[in-house]
Amino acid sequence: MSQTFPGAALAAGARLTRGPHGWLAFLVLSGLLALAAPFLASLSPVLDVLPWVLLQGATALAVIVGIRRHDLNRQWSWRLIAAANVIIWLATTVCWGIGWVWLEIPFLLDLYNRVAVDCRILTLIALVMLGRRESGSSGAALLDAGIVTVGVAMPVWAFLLHPMLHSLPRSGVDLVLGLATPITDLFVVGLAARLALSKGRAPWLVLLSASYGMVFIGDSAYLLDQMAGRPDGAVATVGWLAWSVLIGAAALHPSLAHTGDRAPALDVSRRGRVTTFLILTLLSPMASMLQFTVLHGYGPETTDKLLIMGLTVVLAVLLVLRLNTVARLAETHAAALDRQTEQLTRQTHELSTALHTQELLQRSLSHRASHDPLTGLANRTLLGQALHRALNQHQNHTHTHTHTHSQGEGHSHSHSQGQGHSQGADQDTAPATPPALLLLDLDDFKDVNDSFGHPIGDDLIIDVAHRLRALTRPGHTLARLGGDEFALLMPATDTPTAQHTADAIRTALAAPYRLGPHEIHLTTSIGILAEVPVATPAEALRDADLALYAAKAAGKNQTTVFDTALRTARLEHTRLSNGLRHAQARGELSLAYQPVVDLRTGRIHAVEALLRWQPATGRPIPPDVFIPIAEDTGLIVDIGLWALQQACADAARWHTEHGLAVTVNISGRQLREPAFAHAVLETLARHRLPEHALILEITESMLLATTPAETSRLTGVLSRLRAHGVRIALDDFGTGYSSLAYLRTLPVDILKIDRSFTTPPTAADHAQTRAFTKAILELSASLHLQTIVEGVETPEQAVLLQQMGCPLAQGYLFSPPADAHQIDDLLQTTPGYEAA
Repeated sequence: MSQTFPGAALAAGARLTRGPHGWLAFLVLSGLLALAAPFLASLSPVLDVLPWVLLQGATALAVIVGIRRHDLNRQWSWRLIAAANVIIWLATTVCWGIGWVWLEIPFLLDLYNRVAVDCRILTLIALVMLGRRESGSSGAALLDAGIVTVGVAMPVWAFLLHPMLHSLPRSGVDLVLGLATPITDLFVVGLAARLALSKGRAPWLVLLSASYGMVFIGDSAYLLDQMAGRPDGAVATVGWLAWSVLIGAAALHPSLAHTGDRAPALDVSRRGRVTTFLILTLLSPMASMLQFTVLHGYGPETTDKLLIMGLTVVLAVLLVLRLNTVARLAETHAAALDRQTEQLTRQTHELSTALHTQELLQRSLSHRASHDPLTGLANRTLLGQALHRALNQHQNHTHTHTHTHSQGEGHSHSHSQGQGHSQGADQDTAPATPPALLLLDLDDFKDVNDSFGHPIGDDLIIDVAHRLRALTRPGHTLARLGGDEFALLMPATDTPTAQHTADAIRTALAAPYRLGPHEIHLTTSIGILAEVPVATPAEALRDADLALYAAKAAGKNQTTVFDTALRTARLEHTRLSNGLRHAQARGELSLAYQPVVDLRTGRIHAVEALLRWQPATGRPIPPDVFIPIAEDTGLIVDIGLWALQQACADAARWHTEHGLAVTVNISGRQLREPAFAHAVLETLARHRLPEHALILEITESMLLATTPAETSRLTGVLSRLRAHGVRIALDDFGTGYSSLAYLRTLPVDILKIDRSFTTPPTAADHAQTRAFTKAILELSASLHLQTIVEGVETPEQAVLLQQMGCPLAQGYLFSPPADAHQIDDLLQTTPGYEAA
């Protein structure tokens, strides 16, 4: 793409002046051309104007390049300097070179002179703006420039201009107008010199001051040439051209790059240089007076004038020095104050930052102390505080209601005596409704963590929290108590409203959850405490937790409302738990054995060990009551091991003498113990009971109510025991929906048919029950499994089972559970169901 002439010129100028010494190359080359200008002017008018056009054009280009290079585009002072140089170059080229030299049009030369004066005004304005920017005060800059101008003008006039003009014929208005230009130049020189001193003699300002000094020299020489009637001399020409050369060098100098930032206040050293310059300026009147004395002779009048002039100068110098001392002291104090202010500002900022950081930390700690970090919901602490407030509000309202009601009764009594009716009761208010508390537990949430990992579990908890927030109204408190348990506190809420909210929660949480590639389904169990007065938050949480426990015990995905019966049952549960912890040490536990009879021979085939608890004080506790408590509390592990050891100890002699086997029930908690298989084998070895003489009885639910991986591990434990000869019996067969599906994979040797298949509820169900029983017997036979029918209580049942080919049975028909001594006695008599 072609480049325009101004762009090409700028690019060429930038290339020629590139580098730290580009300004020096410009200064040398342009200076040589300026020195050659008088010689060229003597040859022809065209050669006279050529150095002017070249030098002023080069200067305008250098100023523009310097402005762009040093990023001074936003400073109006340099914009005006660039504009003045461009205008004077255009005026020289068009008005002087073309209009006067070539076309000889007189008024264009006058226009050129006017433009030159206007450009001087532009540069003066630019210097004033520079002085204001560099020193911060345009008034001070102008005042200093005026002092310099007056001070320098006196000796210049006395020693240079006055002697030369004294002999010239021109005077009056022409003389005043002729002197105006150099005096203006001198003022501009003062401005530039003051700038140079305030900036510590910056090279670009020294060059700028020198350029205006050359203008002063050129204008003064021109004035003298005009007064003497001579043509323009070499001094004037070189002085004017040197102005352009020095301005261009100043614009290109590298020190100009730091003028973009506002300079600090005048320091002490620079102020000393300015003071010295001002003192030297004040000596100019003395020099002028001495020159006057030399010209006009010495006399009494001259002596008086010299004395007064000298004292005036001395007084002015002393005042300048005193002001300088005051200024120095003021600046010292100001600098100290500035340092203190800066230090205080920094310390204030640091303190403010520290206080702000501490406030943010306190807020963060306070929020963390009262909120769940995963979901942002309230935690147990904040829920307790909300419960405390809600209970206090309810109690205060109840107290107010009771007080109002008592006043109403007195009011009613007084009216009943006088009027026969009451109005106080009509003005009474209804009692306040207690707050409702909902406790939520996500059913089988552990399976989510085990199957998909804890990150997915955390995401699921967050989604649950979002759905619960959408159902929470203003004034309610939603909290996460930990794990998969949440709570919702609703002040002054009745039971129907609480149940409606619980139903809405279960519906909302039952919707599928999309977490990455997984689709997860959840159910929720909820316990409700509503319209039940409680005294403390702990009591409210306790009762709501009892309702939640009941909901989970009812089959999960249920909602249970608390009533006092749950609290009574819990207290009984706690009492039994405490008693069960000490039952083994107190010798309150025992084993009862129920025989398993061979229906073909009538002989006792095996015995089943049944756990019994007889507290030292009180009635016996049924197994279906205390065994679930033992499983919940984990006591079943120690109690089950004791039962296994006791059963093996009793069965050792029965097996030796009669060949009997013993059946011991085990729970899922026992089977999950890592050392369970080792404990079984170690117990058998200790009591010298063969492995095939032990039958471990399990239920289908303990294997299937867990994850597939855990089911596989438990199945492996049973398989290991079977490999040693221990037999496995599956209790309550036929009651589970998946019994047949899992029968092929479970390590089972014996099936125990539940009593529900031997005792039909009505006579009409007899044929159906018989068909089910016969089908199970045939299935067992085809799988080579032994079958034991439980709950045989009548001879008719025994005969029927014998006819269907059932080999083994147990029940009260043969013998109720008996202790070991009774079994010894039973084995000594004729064993069989006929004896029973």
